[in-house]
Amino acid sequence: MNHKNHLNQFLIIISLLIFTNSQAIAFVGSDACLVCHSDQHEKWVDSGHPYKLTAIDGEAPTDSFPAFSAYPNNPINPPAGTTWSDFSYVIGGYGWKMRWIQNDGYIYTPAWGQNQYNFENETWSNYHAGETKPYDCGACHTTGWVGSDDGNASNNQGGMEGFLGTFFASGVHCEQCHGEGDAHVSDPTHVNMVVDSSSELCGQCHTRADGTLIEASGGFIKHHEQYDEWRHSPHLNGPGCNDCHDPHSSVKYDDIAQGDGVLTSCENCHPFEVANNYHPPIGECVDCHMPKASKSAVAVNIYQGDIRTHIWSINTDSEYNMFSIDGTSVVEDAQGQSQINLAFACYGCHNDGSGGGGQYSTKTLVELENMATDIHGALSDVEPGMIPAAVALTGAYPNPFNPQTKITFSVSNPQHVTIAVYDMAGQQVAQLSDQFYSAGEHTTGWNGKNILGRDVASGVYLVNIRAKSVSQSLKIQLVR
Repeated sequence: MNHKNHLNQFLIIISLLIFTNSQAIAFVGSDACLVCHSDQHEKWVDSGHPYKLTAIDGEAPTDSFPAFSAYPNNPINPPAGTTWSDFSYVIGGYGWKMRWIQNDGYIYTPAWGQNQYNFENETWSNYHAGETKPYDCGACHTTGWVGSDDGNASNNQGGMEGFLGTFFASGVHCEQCHGEGDAHVSDPTHVNMVVDSSSELCGQCHTRADGTLIEASGGFIKHHEQYDEWRHSPHLNGPGCNDCHDPHSSVKYDDIAQGDGVLTSCENCHPFEVANNYHPPIGECVDCHMPKASKSAVAVNIYQGDIRTHIWSINTDSEYNMFSIDGTSVVEDAQGQSQINLAFACYGCHNDGSGGGGQYSTKTLVELENMATDIHGALSDVEPGMIPAAVALTGAYPNPFNPQTKITFSVSNPQHVTIAVYDMAGQQVAQLSDQFYSAGEHTTGWNGKNILGRDVASGVYLVNIRAKSVSQSLKIQLVR
């Protein structure tokens, strides 16, 4: 009898476990994140992520974009011979270009072309003119994309034949990067969201060949290649995407959007090169090391596309060609690294003598090679201690504390600083500061409460300060 009872109890427990584990984790939407994470949500709303795919309700989607982005400032009509009622979604419209998806789910690609609008120079392009192009880009344009290629339109979004998948929300929302949020929303104290700050997460969308090569076409690097470029750059073993960028913020409209899309400066990691730059004092590091060698929509000229590259390293040999013989990829050396050639690095400013390039002095590639050699001097001249820390935690008082402590820190030069508290398991407990500071000594404090305003338990915690690519932590102890 006891054996039977134990067996029944065991079966009941197993059934409950199976039932519990079978409950699908669900999406809740970014508005749910707004309740506790208003700062990040506000920045994300103004970033380009939510506007990769936008629904059309029979009329122009002017109110669907931030006021400063491309489409509201250039409210074009759809391609000639069509009306907004002919389309279900638009692709893009935030910064570079816009394409249209028909009501049957296929991308609009008429034989006569003129189906991609380029905001940079207000022109139309022929995107895959005359081809049949189903929409299968949802993995990077939507949240919660589930692909479907079984030929059954009823398994597609809105029952559209050419729309090869379904999604929870159009555009890239919080949960596309952090995972489904219903469990966290139901119990935020005990269920943490996934915070993956790796470059590999960004690389799920900012890639064309999974980091194996950098694809090119028409004399430029293709767009969506930032991860591939980083993988072939000196930064592979150094700073990653989130060391340089705030993933919640805009980069293209960095001076307008909420927050700073770019968190760091070249000087923070390369003070010697910046201090020892024998180039005339015009332009910035990114003009040479991050030229617009990539093209998303249009190119200004043969040396300038519309997206900055993330290769950084420059080959100063005047005969170096950065593209493969067939022009389909960027070449790499024996160590797997790629380099920018002098034409892209220099002809954004200088002129090549035949009318190509920028407005400054005319230079041949050989002249540019002579100028570029050792333009930053010898790195062997760097003395120990020459590179200063950007920020530093200088103390916490009192420590141990109950329930409040003051945290002091120093900032070497004006910059954006983030200070947060973590438990010993590495989970963020509270955010104390996320703002721009002037150079000097500063103070912030923690009252022993988490992000929901609830008291945390006694124990040891870590205060972490982060600015650009510098990070430092300090142990503090709460004793209640």
